Amino acid sequence: MDKGCPTGQICTSMERIYVHRDIADEFVNALVDVAGTYTLGDGHDESTVLGPLVDRRQRDIVDRHVTDAVERGATVRTGGTVPEGRGFFYPATVLTGVDDSMLVMTEETFGPLAPVAVVSSFEEGLEKAAGTRFGLAATVYTNDPAHMAAAHGIPAGVVWVNQWQGGGPERLYEPAGDSGMGATGSRAAYDAATRPVSIHAVPAAPGG
Repeated sequence: MDKGCPTGQICTSMERIYVHRDIADEFVNALVDVAGTYTLGDGHDESTVLGPLVDRRQRDIVDRHVTDAVERGATVRTGGTVPEGRGFFYPATVLTGVDDSMLVMTEETFGPLAPVAVVSSFEEGLEKAAGTRFGLAATVYTNDPAHMAAAHGIPAGVVWVNQWQGGGPERLYEPAGDSGMGATGSRAAYDAATRPVSIHAVPAAPGG
């Protein structure tokens, strides 16, 4: 739900959040407070920070994932309801009490949705982060150097530590799992814009 992509419709938006139990309440309360400041609009109002989803189908996916989570025991802390009126809007939504039986934790939602799962250790968080068939990007926030090093083992195309969407034009990553195939960024961008040609030649025959 970041302001760089407030509707969560880019491939590297955060889909699942794992937070240590020692700071879970503080984290969730702060997240709910921020989510509550997001207003819906079409961009003509300067106060707009949350635009519409791309189409009705995508909004239906988001709403279905939220409904599935609630039916399985999750709690909506803010948002979670399709607003009335024109446009395919969906409010900034925070869910707690989520588990791995829910679509929000096993599928890609691509919406303004933050499902928060509580873990008892950093290692558990890493294990759960890696326990998915997707592997495009991951973000880890920690002040422990050992944890920073351990984060490098997450099977994802790009791993950010204490930042999100960091790096410059030299950033290169290749998705893992069901997130796709083929490297992107950096020198791979040139490969995408060119067509390689293989030429095989042998020496000409004498006198030819």
